[in-house]
Amino acid sequence: MHKYSTWFRRAVWLGILADWALGIPTIFAPEWVLDTLGFRATGDPVWTAFAALLVVLLSLFYIPGASDPHRYRFNAWLAVFARVPGVIFFLLLYPGAYPAFGILDGVLFLVQLPLLLLALKEPPARPVEADPGAPQAPPDGATKWFRRMVWLGILADWGLGLPAIFFPEQLFAVLGFRPTGDPVWTAFAALILVLLGAFYVPGANNPYRYRFNAHMAVWARPPGVIFFLLLWPGIYPAFGILDGVLFLLQIPFLVKMMQNRPRLGPQLDTDVLDYDGSTFREVRDVAFSGPYDELPYHQGIRPGRILQLLVDSARNLHDRRDVRPYYDKLIHSNGVAMTGVWRIDRETPYTGYLATGSEGLLLIRASVAGLFTTRGHRRSFGIAGKVYPTMDPDERAWPGNFVTVSHLSGTFGKHIVDLVPTNAPTVGIDPAANLINRLVFRIVDTRPGYRQLFPLSTLGLPAGEAPVTPDMLRLVVPESIPRVDARDFRDELRLEHYPDGKLVWEIQVKDFADEEWTRIGEMVLDAYAIAEGQDKRLHFWIPRDVPTRPKPAGWRERQPAPGGPAPIAPAAGRATAGHGPAYPGGATPAPAPSAAARTAADLEG
Repeated sequence: MHKYSTWFRRAVWLGILADWALGIPTIFAPEWVLDTLGFRATGDPVWTAFAALLVVLLSLFYIPGASDPHRYRFNAWLAVFARVPGVIFFLLLYPGAYPAFGILDGVLFLVQLPLLLLALKEPPARPVEADPGAPQAPPDGATKWFRRMVWLGILADWGLGLPAIFFPEQLFAVLGFRPTGDPVWTAFAALILVLLGAFYVPGANNPYRYRFNAHMAVWARPPGVIFFLLLWPGIYPAFGILDGVLFLLQIPFLVKMMQNRPRLGPQLDTDVLDYDGSTFREVRDVAFSGPYDELPYHQGIRPGRILQLLVDSARNLHDRRDVRPYYDKLIHSNGVAMTGVWRIDRETPYTGYLATGSEGLLLIRASVAGLFTTRGHRRSFGIAGKVYPTMDPDERAWPGNFVTVSHLSGTFGKHIVDLVPTNAPTVGIDPAANLINRLVFRIVDTRPGYRQLFPLSTLGLPAGEAPVTPDMLRLVVPESIPRVDARDFRDELRLEHYPDGKLVWEIQVKDFADEEWTRIGEMVLDAYAIAEGQDKRLHFWIPRDVPTRPKPAGWRERQPAPGGPAPIAPAAGRATAGHGPAYPGGATPAPAPSAAARTAADLEG
């Protein structure tokens, strides 16, 4: 578990939010903010406002280090040590003017430094990106000139900023500028300007490795133009002109250089359409790989990742792969992988692996959506599964995927197994659930909350046979199974807590018009892993929605009689011999889908 990394992120974000809360209103109303806080009045609101603008810009450079301190170590270290100059400035260099700001920086430094040291001792949450080195495109000088232009800006900032920290009045007299009315704020703005220049250095030296710093070194210039030429015009226009000239010199080289950025080789995910099935064993081995010593907490969706969520949602409709390169799950970030058997043991009118006697290997990922994994909070429980049309773990096949989720706004349930996931969950009133499901998902699909079941009803279906698919599916843990008291849902789902080390979900189905659910089978899970592989590499294809197909003539005559069907033996001809050793428990393997069956599935999707 990355406990200290999580707390370091929180501590840095606390500092960022404090900077924004003080800085943003001060840009536009410096006198009002200081008066409201009961601080010493400013003698020169221009420099107070400009210092606030620079504080806000500086805090943006803290974000990469707050998001991933292992990958962005430079930003993480500077985010911490950028607090020290504030302490020295307000408590030693200009004591008695605004000591509260120095104390705030000191407290943040004392909180953040030990957390950073402890966080860097933990293993990284993801593989750290290697330095890609020089661009692989033919050299055209763009990178060299970009570095020169950024360094030109750094030297200009330091050339003006360093003397202004200690001698602001004298510097302005030498330059012939309007005298400062409050040297404290002028000197503080100069200090922040020097710190900003330090954050530009990685982007100037290695813009491909430090892309964020390189971009920000350029885009931090237009706010200065707006400030001195539009927001406070006629006072220090030379500073706005300087920022404007530097921006115009830097931006064309930045654009050209990023067009030539190096390829990162195998880290690029270019195999979205290259899929020819998988074996149960290889997918299970990936899902069970990298077991955690302690339960992790993966943040998942954050405000800055909405665009990535849209991209991932569109990709899921086309990407059939069972295993992907390392990636972040943005909604169901924390989960448990389980394996066992999918078994339809009742008479059904359905086809494929919803038909009577169907039995196949099963891999599921049980997870919660949202911020909280522990009871006492609202949790939305989901089960995504892969049904393999075989009992041979080494037989290559195309599994049938399904996705079920409980009430999307979450439920206060003591036991996670009492939450019932379905392929058509209700949304509720939670704003985040509504934003994601009613807006983001609707952009890429027609019925964003509804996951069809045809990947199961067409699995192994003979060519020419019309699929028969129920409208809805839900998964229910029988009341006869004991409930386990555990704070985190992943501890609750550890199979050693259950009789014989197995956990069973009943498979229940119905159509939209039906009032009652019908049990048709069960999922029996007998192995599990709480591991990085299932959190970061296991993937479930979510097929694009298609209009609900009318059932073929005569399908209702095949439905079980009211009163509940009795268990039945597997249908004749459904199991085959000669597939190698049975798995698990000596069960007879079932056939893998034929090419014609795959075609049927493709036509449905």
